[in-house]
Amino acid sequence: MDSKKIGKVIAKRRKEKGMTQLELAEKMGVTDKAVSKWERDLSFPDINSIPKLAEVFEISVDELMQVQ
Repeated sequence: MDSKKIGKVIAKRRKEKGMTQLELAEKMGVTDKAVSKWERDLSFPDINSIPKLAEVFEISVDELMQVQ
């Protein structure tokens, strides 16, 4: 997994769902600042939250983590 690119995947999937950073943050139980940091590759979602993130985006964990 390339943490330098996971932010782009999160941002893309969030936008495809028509969600704001705040809406994603509320679903994930984090702040919108945390989501912003994920999308800018300044931090990474906690490993335990990856399944929830995939669920929110309605994709599999494998699909979420297939970062090119």
